[in-house]
Amino acid sequence: MAAEAAVLATPSWIFLAGGIALVVLAVAVVFILKNFLANSVLGIAALLVINYFGAASGVNIPLNLLTVVVCGILGLAGAGLILLLYFFGIKIY
Repeated sequence: MAAEAAVLATPSWIFLAGGIALVVLAVAVVFILKNFLANSVLGIAALLVINYFGAASGVNIPLNLLTVVVCGILGLAGAGLILLLYFFGIKIY
């Protein structure tokens, strides 16, 4: 009988608040990952197009972890940034 009283004494609003916090956290993580994935795909596609059409003029930007992370965070602007750095002779890879 004492064990039942201890379970019933726990306020139910704590479980409700914890559940709401977990749902909000899960939605935020999915939203951030979805945006990162979309930016990564667009940035990688831009780098592939740059490498394909730039091969004739000697432009070759490798796809590695650093370039993917830059394109993932900044999207197409990241691909442009990497291309600008390449033309100024600054290699970040």
